[in-house]
Parts: sequence; C-alpha cells; structure tokens
Amino acid sequence: MPDPPREPSKRRTRWAEAAAASPWPRIGIKAVVLGGLLALYRPLNRGPARWSPKIPLDEHIPLVKQMVVPYVSVLALGPLTLVFLLVTSVRLARSMLVSGILLLIVAYGFYVFAQTHVARPEVTGDDVFAGLLRAVYGGDGAYNCFPSLHTGFSVIIAVHWLRYDRRAGAFVAVWCALIIASTLLVHQHYIADMLAGLAVAALACWTALRIAGPPQVSGRASSL
Repeated sequence: MPDPPREPSKRRTRWAEAAAASPWPRIGIKAVVLGGLLALYRPLNRGPARWSPKIPLDEHIPLVKQMVVPYVSVLALGPLTLVFLLVTSVRLARSMLVSGILLLIVAYGFYVFAQTHVARPEVTGDDVFAGLLRAVYGGDGAYNCFPSLHTGFSVIIAVHWLRYDRRAGAFVAVWCALIIASTLLVHQHYIADMLAGLAVAALACWTALRIAGPPQVSGRASSL
C-alpha cells in the first residue's frame, strides 16, 4: 500500500511565507536592472549627434574648474544614499531604484534615437581642479547629453532625502543643486540638457513614489 502524501513541514512553510513577504528579492531584481542599464551608458556614448539643444545663452556660461568637485561627487552620493535607505527605509530605497530605472529608460531613448553632443573648452592650468576636469573629459565622451543624467540623479537623491527627513534633506538638496549647476559650469551639458534632466527625474520620482506607497522608516517616524 503506497505511503500517504506528506504535508510540507511547518518550518518549510514558514520559510516560504517569509520569502514571499520579504521585499529583498524584488529590491535585488531592481538593483540588477539598474546596474544593467548603467552598464549600457558607455556603449551608447558615441555619435553621430542628430541635433543640438544649444542656445545662445550657453555661449555666455563661464568655465569654473572648481565645480568639478560637486560634479564628480554624485558618483559617491548616489550609492551612499541608496545604501542608507536600504538600511533605514526599504520603501524609499525601492522608490529610488525605480526612479533611476525610469530615468535611464527615458534618457537612453534619446541617446539612441536623438543623440546630442556638447562642445568642450580647452582646460588650461596644472592645478588639481584642472587635472580632475581633464580626467572627467577623458573618461566620459561628449555625447549622452540630453537629458542630463547628473541632473536627473541629483534630483532623485534630493527628493528621496527630503522624503526621509526634511532637515537633513535640505542640506543634501543644496549640495544636489550645486551638482546640477556644475553640469553647466564644467561644460558637460547645455541648459536644455539640465532642464530635461530635471523634468524627467521629477516625473520618475512622482511615479516611483506612488508605486512604492507611503514610506515606512524603521526606528523613527517618517517626516512625510
């Protein structure tokens, strides 16, 4: 006589329920998608340019070499913000990941079908700022300009910090404003690139925050 079918153990059931309820697998998938999209940046960073968003006002923006410091700081501020939110507010971390994915999808549409190019000035001097700016120019092609990803990610960082804590977020937002200004002052972008980055990122954040739902901050009440 065959043995009766065995019921799954209570321990295995609890593990399955915990895995289904855990947000971490979904966050991991979103992080992988974001990382994969970021890996496509360099292959897309090439010509030819199909149009130019440059306007006469762009000709009057000076080159301020010192602004390369806030410009490169977004490369650290973005990952650090994400790690912080993963520890303190999973919902905001999820929203930040979705915002980044949406920003890149829209931006890559322009980079593929409506590529642009920015004219860069010659950088003179032997000071540390000039050297750092030349390194930026050397490591980043002069394409993939419209919309500005530096601007877009700065908006995403600022919005999610403000959602986490208004007081701390205000300081971060001021620094993010410097990053956005730096995109123009180090001549990596035109004004239209910056404005497009603001618009796309704002829409991405609005969408992502509604997908994520109300933030729940561990160990403290959310400020919003």
